[in-house]
Amino acid sequence: MKNVFFYTLLLVILNSILIVNQKLGLNVILFTLPLLIFLFNYLKLNKLIKNKKGLLFFIPIIVLSSTYFIYDNIFNEFNLIAIPVLYALMFIFTIGKPMQLISLLKRMILVFLKPFEYCEAVVKSSLKYFDSNIRMSTDIKKKVKSILIIIPVVVIIIWLLCSADEMFAKLFVWIKDISFASLIKRLIIMIILYIYLNASLFVALNDLKSKEEDSKVKIDAFTMKVLTTILNITYLVFVIIQIKSLFLHSVDSNINYAQYARSGFFQLMIISVINLIIIICTKKSGKSNYNKLMSIIMILFTLVIIASSFYRMNLYEQAYGYTLLRLGVYVTLVTEVILLIPTVFYILKEKINILNYYIVIITTVYTFINLFSVDTIIAKRNIDRYNKKADIDIEYLSNYYSDNIPLLLDFRENIKEVEFKTDLDSYINDYYDDLTKENILEYNISRKRAYKLLKEKNNHLNTNKTVLKIKLDDNSSTGYYWKYSLTNKGIVEIEDTYDYSDCPSDIVGCGGYRIFTVKSLKPGTTKLELTYLSHDDLLDKKVIYDIYVDDNYIIHENHEEMLLK
Repeated sequence: MKNVFFYTLLLVILNSILIVNQKLGLNVILFTLPLLIFLFNYLKLNKLIKNKKGLLFFIPIIVLSSTYFIYDNIFNEFNLIAIPVLYALMFIFTIGKPMQLISLLKRMILVFLKPFEYCEAVVKSSLKYFDSNIRMSTDIKKKVKSILIIIPVVVIIIWLLCSADEMFAKLFVWIKDISFASLIKRLIIMIILYIYLNASLFVALNDLKSKEEDSKVKIDAFTMKVLTTILNITYLVFVIIQIKSLFLHSVDSNINYAQYARSGFFQLMIISVINLIIIICTKKSGKSNYNKLMSIIMILFTLVIIASSFYRMNLYEQAYGYTLLRLGVYVTLVTEVILLIPTVFYILKEKINILNYYIVIITTVYTFINLFSVDTIIAKRNIDRYNKKADIDIEYLSNYYSDNIPLLLDFRENIKEVEFKTDLDSYINDYYDDLTKENILEYNISRKRAYKLLKEKNNHLNTNKTVLKIKLDDNSSTGYYWKYSLTNKGIVEIEDTYDYSDCPSDIVGCGGYRIFTVKSLKPGTTKLELTYLSHDDLLDKKVIYDIYVDDNYIIHENHEEMLLK
């Protein structure tokens, strides 16, 4: 592909504009689409597409990139890892042939680490490319290089001089707005991304199309026969106990059933994963009928173990609430059940690449989960649990993502417990403070909706709050000023402003007003003391407000004024 260095440079510039120093939103899919188009053309023109099915990984990459525009939840963090992994899988399966697990893992490491070996080659090739393609005379090239050196040096010197001398800075007002730290950071990111992207293309061109055969791992047949036999006997005993104690509620008198039933789900989930690995190893150790029988029996026992884990997790959630980790257990268990289907065919058929099926199923399930607002699902189930008079901590509803904000605002209106309502308000207020107005590149539907709803609630749910304004005479020319203090901080917040609008500008010593705006934060009582004193701490007068904030966040006050002269 001609001009590959030019196109990667354009992509790097696009990334710098769309992604660097921006929140992730619409900009992710805007960058992903041209990147995928470039990669497709690169693979096609270099005749690297050996398996067209590998290009199907474009679909989950596009879907996951689009979720940054639609949702705002924890999966935005997970996808920072998932998307690069999908790019690596796309390269491996498009360029290479079907492979076994060990070979896949080797190539995954190759895709991520091998580019570092090509960094020097990328730099040399890039310099050679741009030097040969920029049509300039030798003299002009020298002048351009000189300018590229002179301009940054001169700008930095002027910026330092402006920082040192305020009068000199007036000659270069524009330069004070330049953030050199930000520019350097952006430049470093561009250089690193440019080198790594081109180095990855070198790996695709030179390393991933290797013809080497997968090395076959030898597994002792006798070991696997004994292992599967012993495990199946153990699982048989376990299944009998499960049916009797867990499903039929028959436990020893000294065992608490509720405690017994709500434990062990993580361990059982891990066992079911281990069973899948053992079944694959058993198939590789030999193709005897005995191995097939033991593997099928183990699959049946695995289904019972998964059902037991699922049941235990359900009981646990009903008792303690719903979290992302607990929802993840459900997803893992369902995925394992789906994985058992091709595993059965893998046991019974002679040739089937089980790894391909596993990757497709896991990728599909993960992508499918991203299509739903997971945080909203968790919050809704926790709210339903709360409405049934069950206890719940605020941590189960707060995660500092915007997907569940609409649900929490509706839920807040039905909360009766003052302390819980206060904690929820505190979380929502803190989240609202962190929300900032986003540009079009950072646009996210969920964040936009949350911001709009919170703003409609009159900034921090102030529809149910009142604001107390205290207006006091003030004249700074007298040497006196107002000082305030609170006995119980956290009940209200104070905003302190001046108003000299009624004072003519040509009159020296004219007085105005000092305005203290009191906003309720949570129910409770506090005392606000406003003292008028001189810079020598001589007291003139004091105003004391006894403030009570009720459960509806309405401020009630009594005050008295005392002259201290």
